[in-house]
Amino acid sequence: MMHRPFVFVFAAAMLAGAQEKPNLFNAAPPEVDKALRERVSGFYQAYVDGKFRNAEPFVAEDTKDLHYNQEKTKIRGFEIIKINYDDSFKKASVVTLIQTTLQMRGQVIPANAPMATHWKLENGKWCYYYDPALGRETPMGRITPGPGNKEGMKIEDMMKDPNIILNQIKINKEKFLVNSWEKSADTIVVTNGMPGSVTLSFQTESIPGLTYRVERTELVAGQSSQIEIVYDPKDPSAKPTLKATLRIEPTGKTLIIPIVFDIPEELKKQLPKQQ
Repeated sequence: MMHRPFVFVFAAAMLAGAQEKPNLFNAAPPEVDKALRERVSGFYQAYVDGKFRNAEPFVAEDTKDLHYNQEKTKIRGFEIIKINYDDSFKKASVVTLIQTTLQMRGQVIPANAPMATHWKLENGKWCYYYDPALGRETPMGRITPGPGNKEGMKIEDMMKDPNIILNQIKINKEKFLVNSWEKSADTIVVTNGMPGSVTLSFQTESIPGLTYRVERTELVAGQSSQIEIVYDPKDPSAKPTLKATLRIEPTGKTLIIPIVFDIPEELKKQLPKQQ
């Protein structure tokens, strides 16, 4: 859990219809599982009610100062969707679906954001605790330190400039290049550098013989997807450059990627040289 657990920024990960699947090799005794769920529910209910002091009894002693000083925001609701216990059933990681709202492009949008928190038994009761070694959990996923950065990307830094968030989605090249006279294909790789999930939407201008394939449309943090353009021409004539559009949600960012049709080398030699 991050230092400010309910500051939901522009790129909050969207999760719909998630359901917990039992882990038979990590299943806790029913009374242990029931006790943890009740404590987690009590913690989050304080945020639903907007009575943040009521959450303090559910916080471990070594985390109380951090919890007291962090910024807090009321949420609409919550649902526990997954619990992973350690072998001794004295510590657990809990993924909870937080029902919140996002402000994007001047609009308030209801959203569900998965958040992972860490819990441990303290004086016989389950308590939320923060472990710096595990990185900071946010509604977008875990933020862990990068090379030369012991703290990792801070929420404060991301909120100073929205482009810091938007520019975390990268493509490995700026255009598709296929042959105009014979069947060929080209691929662009899209990488999600944000700490949370994004959804890709891709389309192109139409021409006979042109098709495309998107490897995956949902990308979790750090994941990549290949977008392949295949062109099987009906004739060998030169073709005009077309436009492909890649849209990333929930950021709303749109990338325009040209589809360039190459011509044979012998035709290139006949073209007038540029001065």
